[in-house]
Amino acid sequence: MPDCDKNLPRWRSVKHRVGLLIPSSNSQIEPEYYAVMPPSVGVHFARVALTEVSDAGFARQDADVVAQSRMLATANVDVILFCITAASFYRGLDYDAELKRRIEAACGVPALTAAQTVIDALHTLKVRRIALATPFAPVGNERAQRFLDANGFEVVAVDGLGYTDNFSIALIDLDTVRDLVRRVNTDAVEAIVIPGGNMPCLSIVEEMEAELGKPVVTTNEAGIWALLRHLGSVDHVDGAGRLLQDHLML
Repeated sequence: MPDCDKNLPRWRSVKHRVGLLIPSSNSQIEPEYYAVMPPSVGVHFARVALTEVSDAGFARQDADVVAQSRMLATANVDVILFCITAASFYRGLDYDAELKRRIEAACGVPALTAAQTVIDALHTLKVRRIALATPFAPVGNERAQRFLDANGFEVVAVDGLGYTDNFSIALIDLDTVRDLVRRVNTDAVEAIVIPGGNMPCLSIVEEMEAELGKPVVTTNEAGIWALLRHLGSVDHVDGAGRLLQDHLML
């Protein structure tokens, strides 16, 4: 349970602070994190310029990473999470590893990347054959599959909604996400991954897991899980899927 005094107002209950680097056009990460994070964890956000899910868009956002990381560090955060899975998918494993090093060198605190938290979550769940349900255009799906293949997973099914405008991804309705997840589910799939922190989906993870009988991992779910495991102050979180319910303790 959260290590906080329930009689205190939320802002007085904070024992740890985490910093999140999110896209400038994202409108879903903040509400999903606020809905799930325990009161003992303060969440602080900085934005990097990103409006388009494309090579050009990710090249532009990269220029903001160091400066915005340094800004977050001034809030005395314990750890920084780079919350853009697609950036690592598009730019590859070497970029993902270098991104972590750049943030840590700029701030002097541990850094996590969203893509790596998804990989770690899948390893923790002990699954290998996965399906991808994405908001992305075909090129984004191809890059995501390539990244996951390079990490030793077998992507047995993939489907996307065709979006490149990042703000529009936040407007996708939950029934569309449900249908997308059902389309990629097959008997061969051990877990379903929903990348894209701006696609609303965390609120239906538990529902979809109950319907399909297998884990569902989203970008924001994996990020919350990794941050809470890093802090070590909470043993489970209810209502947001198996990962947070059963796999928070190291």
